[in-house]
Amino acid sequence: MKIDLKSLSVDELNELKKSVAVELELRQHGERQKLFDEFRERARALGVTTAELMATVTGKRKGPKSVGVAKFANPADKSQTWTGKGKRPRWVHDALNAGKTLDDLKI
Repeated sequence: MKIDLKSLSVDELNELKKSVAVELELRQHGERQKLFDEFRERARALGVTTAELMATVTGKRKGPKSVGVAKFANPADKSQTWTGKGKRPRWVHDALNAGKTLDDLKI
C-alpha cells in the first residue's frame, strides 16, 4: 500500500502522523512482550530464576549477600569482627586511635 503524501492536506498528514505513532507504539509493545516471554521460557527451561536473570541484566544481585571471612577482631570483645571491607567499625577506629595497628587486630 502506497500513500501519496503530496495529495494530503496538513491536517490529514498530522492525523496520519498520530496514527502511525500509535501503531508503532502498539507493535513495539507487542514485540517487547514477545521477547520477554521468550526470555522467561528459555530461562525456565534452563532452571534460571527471574531474579538471577535480572541480576545479570542489571548487574544487581537479588538475595542475600555473602558475608565474607572475618580478618579482624576487637581485642576487648572477640565476637565483634570485621572483614576489612566496607566502613570500619567504631571499635577499629577506637583501637587505631589508641595506638594499635591493623596487624594488632588480625585474627
